[in-house]
Amino acid sequence: MTTLLVAPLPQPATGIESLELEITGKCQLACTHCLSMSSPQASHGAMTPENWRAVVIDAAALGIRTIQLIGGEPTVHPHWREFTELGVSLGLHVEVYSNLFHVAPD
Repeated sequence: MTTLLVAPLPQPATGIESLELEITGKCQLACTHCLSMSSPQASHGAMTPENWRAVVIDAAALGIRTIQLIGGEPTVHPHWREFTELGVSLGLHVEVYSNLFHVAPD
């Protein structure tokens, strides 16, 4: 794992302090009350892991303080931990909005 040296976060250039990143539409459940119409059949969308990493890096560079990983169920995305670790390494506050249907021991 590469260690990144992080400078203090600048003031938000845009006035935006938080971003919600819907990294997937996929979810283990198919709740009728779901506002995002997520389900096991949904996809992770068109954005690649490289695209999401760029969004996280750009957010930090713009002085955005918090990112939220949302979905669907963000923990079913194969790269959610990587996005979380990247955000934390850049000094961001990272929130993962999970249904906690399945919590892996790790």
